[in-house]
Order: sequence, then C-alpha cells, then structure tokens
Amino acid sequence: MKKLLLLSTLVGLLFSCNQKTQEQSQKEAAMAIYNENAKVVHALFDSLENEDLETAASFFAEEAKFNPPAYGGKDLNKKGILENYNGFMQILNNIKANDRDFYPTVDSNFIPDGGVRIYAKWSANLGDNSMEGIKAYEVFKFNENHKIIEVDEYMDVSGMLNKIGELSAE
Repeated sequence: MKKLLLLSTLVGLLFSCNQKTQEQSQKEAAMAIYNENAKVVHALFDSLENEDLETAASFFAEEAKFNPPAYGGKDLNKKGILENYNGFMQILNNIKANDRDFYPTVDSNFIPDGGVRIYAKWSANLGDNSMEGIKAYEVFKFNENHKIIEVDEYMDVSGMLNKIGELSAE
C-alpha cells in the first residue's frame, strides 16, 4: 500500500511539474509572433542591402508611419519611407546592416507584444570612401498580418550627415 501511495504521489508530482502555467503559454505564443516579425525585419534589411525597394515596400502596411531620428523630423507615411530609402540608395553604395541584435518589445507586464527592437551598425560607401559603424536603434510595430505599421529610429543623424559632407568634399 505504501508503494502504491508513493508511486501515485510521484506520478502526480511529475504531472504537475510538467504542466505549463498560463503565463508560460502566453509568453511562448507571444515569442512565436515576435519570431515571425523578426524574420520580417531581417528580410527588410536584406532587401535594403540589395537595393530592392519593391520587396522592401511589401513589408509595410499601407498605413505605416516612420518616426525619423532627426530632431524636428516629420513622420513619414509608406510613400515617404520608400522615398527616404531610395534617397539613401542614390547617395550611398554597398549599404549593409551589420551586427544585427534583435530583442522583443514588451508590454507593461514584460510579456512580448509582437514588436521588434534592433540594434545594428550600418555601413555604406560614398564613392570610394567607406563609412563604418553607423549605430542605430530601431523599434518596429506590426499588425496581425506581420506587416510593419510603425518604425521609431534612433541614431546620430548629424554625425552621419557631417561624415557624408566631409567625404563629399574630398
């Protein structure tokens, strides 16, 4: 009888330890959404590196907005976002997003909310001159169809523009 009681207690204990809590299940589901959205950002950056604006456009929802890093910069809509990307592609060559570190955005309970934060070091060539280590922090928000609806970007815009001006004068 003792063996049967001990065995049933052990089985019950093992069963209870293997059950996921609601919070664990919620986090796993949220991380699955984050992982899908992170793939979108990787693909966006890859398309920008390949100067493929058509593919880049496919990752944005029609109502997307971009909050630029420049002080006093105006929010851009989808058309403005693509024009901004195109402008950089006209000036710079061999644009690369290096050292891509991805993290989920979280809600007030620290549960991933589907957004993607990325730290990256961009590099590009201006003519024969290389620009390395342009650090950026970007936050991407998505709709339920994994389309980007908002981008907040933070970087040293004045430093980058000063470097472009310096290299253009050479």
